[in-house]
Amino acid sequence: MATTIREIAKELGVNISTVSRSLNNSPSVSAQTRDKVLEAARRLGYRRDARATALRTGKSGIIGVVVGDIVNPFFAQLADSIEKKAQDLDLRLMIGNGGEDPHQQEQVVGTMMEHQIDGLLLTPAGTPTNTLRNYVKEIPTVAIDRSLAGANVDTVLSEDSPAVDELMKHVTRQGYRSAVVISGPATTSTGLNRERLLSQSLRDIGVKTRTYRTTYHEESGAEAIAQALRENTPDIVLCASAVITLGVIAGLHRHGLRVGEDVAIATFDKVPWLVTTMPSIAVIDTKIDEMADIAMQILRQRIGGNLGRPLMKTVTSQLLLPAEPGAPHVTP
Repeated sequence: MATTIREIAKELGVNISTVSRSLNNSPSVSAQTRDKVLEAARRLGYRRDARATALRTGKSGIIGVVVGDIVNPFFAQLADSIEKKAQDLDLRLMIGNGGEDPHQQEQVVGTMMEHQIDGLLLTPAGTPTNTLRNYVKEIPTVAIDRSLAGANVDTVLSEDSPAVDELMKHVTRQGYRSAVVISGPATTSTGLNRERLLSQSLRDIGVKTRTYRTTYHEESGAEAIAQALRENTPDIVLCASAVITLGVIAGLHRHGLRVGEDVAIATFDKVPWLVTTMPSIAVIDTKIDEMADIAMQILRQRIGGNLGRPLMKTVTSQLLLPAEPGAPHVTP
């Protein structure tokens, strides 16, 4: 016979209502009590009846997560971070791939809403459709990593200026005089902001800079660096994302150029393969885990009706300098 919340309550010596509120992530229950209830539920083999819970509370306990493109290592890591946080909160996830396509993203969100998700974590892809803007009016939504144009929703972004300032000091110390910036599309807030920040910062320190705008795909990075090399070889290439960097590395290798020796690279996004296999690359760590944690906390409060006007939260990025040798050195 399946374990009931009455048995969990008896095991812990608490009221049934306390168990129920803990299992439903009610903010009226302390974290300590909730953790005890969740631990007992796991130990006793309790399984939530999702349909019964939804009928009784009007909540499904399911959060929708739609990322820019799941094949992008940054978004794969973001989805993983969100999933770990959801497990801590005993929430279930429905994860969808926006494919960096506004219409695909609209369809994915629409399907999730048909499944009665309680809230949505979203990395906007390009210029959002009017339908998507209407969707997020109907459901608690947090935009993460990118802002959602034309929508009044909670937002969690990285604050990159301090890390870029440190990167410019590194560029100056190394004596780099020419640079190529390969940015993401201007239809995403992150792509446009990073392009402007990198290009202007390089010019401010007197570095000759060329900028190439592309998409968040590996092959796009390879094509952009090939185009840049037809003119000349820069001292350093600065990439707006790790997936672009992957293509740039491949493109440099095709031209017989060595990363860190013939051409330096700096990039946004600390993803595992980049740090472990390419220690010669400077990385701006946008703190994926921290952004995911804040976004989940906000969404949980928004679902519980405990917030007023939409929030804007930022997480300060950090520069990791190339290793000489060993693990990356974190700037003070």
